[in-house]
Amino acid sequence: MKLLLSAYACEPNRGTELGNGWNWALNTARLGHEVWCLTTVEGRESIEKEVERLALPNLHVVFVELPAWVDKLFEYHLGFYPHYMYWQHRAYLKAKELDEKINFDLVHHVTIGSLQMGTALWRLNKPLIFGPTGGGQEAPRALKKYFYSGWKTEVMRKVISEMLLAFNPNARKAMRHASLVLTTNQDTYDMAQRIGALNPKMFLDTSLPEDFYPEAYPERIPDETLRILWVGRLFPRKGLPLVLDALSKVRPDLKYELTILGDGQMRDYMPRWIEEYNLHGKVNWKGQVPWDEVKRAYTHSDLFLFCSLRDSSAAQFLEAMAYGLPIITLDLHGAKNLVPDDAGIKVPVSTADATVKAIAAAVEKLYDQPLLRRQMGMNGYKFSKSQTWTVKTQHINDFYSKYTQAQPAELTVQP
Repeated sequence: MKLLLSAYACEPNRGTELGNGWNWALNTARLGHEVWCLTTVEGRESIEKEVERLALPNLHVVFVELPAWVDKLFEYHLGFYPHYMYWQHRAYLKAKELDEKINFDLVHHVTIGSLQMGTALWRLNKPLIFGPTGGGQEAPRALKKYFYSGWKTEVMRKVISEMLLAFNPNARKAMRHASLVLTTNQDTYDMAQRIGALNPKMFLDTSLPEDFYPEAYPERIPDETLRILWVGRLFPRKGLPLVLDALSKVRPDLKYELTILGDGQMRDYMPRWIEEYNLHGKVNWKGQVPWDEVKRAYTHSDLFLFCSLRDSSAAQFLEAMAYGLPIITLDLHGAKNLVPDDAGIKVPVSTADATVKAIAAAVEKLYDQPLLRRQMGMNGYKFSKSQTWTVKTQHINDFYSKYTQAQPAELTVQP
């Protein structure tokens, strides 16, 4: 099959959307398809080195360049939006030029995973798969105090989102032209339906390579101190102060240590939070650490506590489950769909006080019941094994077979 991928964010050995874009390109090529991947010039050097190292002649990465003045928009807080939309226009022109020579069988938009931003490639009039995508989730207003000054950004994001849905033709028309729209959470599924998607389907976008997993399930010997782990960027929407507030409310006899891995724009708040929530001696903030240290932290912790206030589908949950950690999170957005009910405790969002108390109660419950921690960890570990990139791309390949315009003989997957 001659497959065209749109991956604005794409770079090997990276996390989040960059890693997703690269993994879709790599793994669809490994299925045996002839893949052309449109992306930006941002990760050009590392992509070209990796393509050369892998020696995959059926993977063609096409770098769509933009004028210097457009790239300069990235220096501004809201510059991403015009940068991406301009890139989509240039990507469509390049795709049209390539299609006249190649005649693609199917188009798959993979990144950016934003329903509101859409894709200009619907204009090719080819079978189109859009996603997996998020974008429909909104932060709960009841918890806005944990955003601090970042709440203004959330309000602005919502305004921009509604404007894009109303005025960005690449959103609505992509939904109406797409053969299939894959959404990562219920909020985005509902939004896709609202703006005219003809065939939306829930599909988790978080996956892991097979070599990420430990050799065996990490058995843990219960200790009187509960080792809690938080991994993420210190951004307002990641909800770290909510977690700290909840931990300050657990009963006094419960011994715990919270390890925080990550850095970001709210780093200067850390001393204030530790003081405000009286957590001296209970929090170990290590900042940004090498990936091997993150894996060691997953191995040596007892519980993963991560209560993001707005997230499409946080990869940390799957990483933690791959290392057998039970999860405590909010019953919200991506976590609601990604974390199985038997792999952790998902706390309903209500008022700030009630939510904090419920998180604290969940920590107390898992502290008191080490066997339940182990059972939840085992359940999550088993689930994570069904979410590898190999399995995920095989599922996608079934969609390719259903929606492509290629002939059946061209759909044979290489062993």
